[in-house]
Amino acid sequence: MTIRPMTPTDLPVVVAVHGHSFPGFFLTVLGPRFLTLLYRSIAADDGGLVLVAVQDERLLGFAAGVLEQRGFYRRLIRRHLVAFALAASGAALRHPAAVPRLFRALTKPADAQQAAAPCCLMSLAVAPDCQGRGIGSALVRAFCDAMTARGASAISLTTDAAHNDAVNAFYARAGFRHHRQYSTPEGRIMNEYLRITTNTRPATA
Repeated sequence: MTIRPMTPTDLPVVVAVHGHSFPGFFLTVLGPRFLTLLYRSIAADDGGLVLVAVQDERLLGFAAGVLEQRGFYRRLIRRHLVAFALAASGAALRHPAAVPRLFRALTKPADAQQAAAPCCLMSLAVAPDCQGRGIGSALVRAFCDAMTARGASAISLTTDAAHNDAVNAFYARAGFRHHRQYSTPEGRIMNEYLRITTNTRPATA
């Protein structure tokens, strides 16, 4: 297995793996066009990184995140707000109640400011038929190593607190410690985790 940065040809498979891994989740409901723009924007950002795990020319999973959450969301809004809104327009028409949540998702600097660390692992997914083979753990290690090399002194992430014991245990085994629990405006209970790196250099976006 090889772990490397995502290329443009990987993007459709990354979007498909996301959809299979998170069925019914808000970002998945917004559709492939929205997810394509999101992961393309992360990879293109100066502080962004999307890593993919590949074996025998098959993409098995990916990890995506940014070095500086606040800077990333400001740039995202400035450059792509209209494009994101258009990409999600179909889902918004089918689910009008999703519009306020979409607006909050696209104006996330306030959430980023409250995060435990500027650097964030935003998304981690492994193809359902490839789980249990250590792929997720390898992706987390590679992501943390890459962000540490870029200057991150800590890495944060959030995941659901309820009915999500296996994922919470996975991150604990990966070296993340529980930092806080909070509720989203939709009533979703989230756990935030933090992993301290060995890097003492200040992070830059």
